[in-house]
Amino acid sequence: MNFDFSEDQYLLRDSVRGFLSDHWGFARLRAAGGQFDPKLWEGLCGLGLQTLLVPEAFGGAGLSLEDAVLSFEEFGRALVPGPMTDTILVSEVIARFGSDAVRADLLSAIAAGRARLAFAHAEAGAGRDPEQVTVVASQHGAGWRLRGRKILVPAADVATTLAVSARMPDGCCGLFLCSAADARVERNNSIDPDGMGCRVDLADVAAIALGEAALARLVATSTVAASAQMIGIADAALEMAVSYAKQRTQFDRPIGSFQAIKHKCADMLMATETARSAAYYASWAAAGDPGFGLAVAIAKAASGDACRLVCNACLQIHGGVGFTWAFDVHLLMKRGKVLEYSFGDATWHREKVAGLILPEVLVSC
Repeated sequence: MNFDFSEDQYLLRDSVRGFLSDHWGFARLRAAGGQFDPKLWEGLCGLGLQTLLVPEAFGGAGLSLEDAVLSFEEFGRALVPGPMTDTILVSEVIARFGSDAVRADLLSAIAAGRARLAFAHAEAGAGRDPEQVTVVASQHGAGWRLRGRKILVPAADVATTLAVSARMPDGCCGLFLCSAADARVERNNSIDPDGMGCRVDLADVAAIALGEAALARLVATSTVAASAQMIGIADAALEMAVSYAKQRTQFDRPIGSFQAIKHKCADMLMATETARSAAYYASWAAAGDPGFGLAVAIAKAASGDACRLVCNACLQIHGGVGFTWAFDVHLLMKRGKVLEYSFGDATWHREKVAGLILPEVLVSC
């Protein structure tokens, strides 16, 4: 049985990697200064990435999360900022849970590259579990109104539509769509200013409800996407460390020839590859496997641990220069740290894994 990606899936990955190699990179990231880059957005739209999960009936590619996961990994490797990741993911829940009118309006705009979406989920002291959401949704006639604050919303200041998690009158949490122009959006002070994280204040903003299942789906797929991006970051850090270890000499030998550095690089590779397998499996399970929730938790825990270990080891291998602004190690570490805590860190997801499997173990005993 072949568990590898298909030739078409690898071709998509290679196209994304080639474009980012030619038209993006750490130098362009630094030059952008944390601001939205229209040329990057236009180039990614030119590849059709915003349409990956949009049904063919609305001008999209009609693909699955399994097809998109390699692109998310490349986004992490190149530290792609902006709203593309959220646009891809929110388009899927709109297709699954939106009304005919919402689908006709937004999906066509997404496919044409006119709509940019951002997922507003994290809150101060919350953001791991939908049950922690404090933003309130109240019903006004046939519509809804949102009130509260979200933080660290990627590229909300350039988004046209926000997907917002909010608590409904019955106590359940659901997903809502609102116009970004109706909210007050300001940049957050963040350890990763290039990630374009924003604070969003909602004061009785009109919204359309997609429901509780839509929120659960978007949190799960966003967690998988964050895991894949951390794998890309870890891979880039590993390549950076190995390249430096081949060039830097000590005692008239490349430091990569010393056993301590070899072992560290081997540990970095093992951690990255193990987490990569977990992230890929979670993307496959998203198609409807009953174990999707467990796979997501395992992937996020593994990728969070791997990204942290590899980035820290990369810094150590670089030595003192790794701490300087001139080297790019800190760019990877900062984005990795933000993603590590997005949608729950490794410790929280390990507890989730335990909660999912222990009842089955106890029943079988």
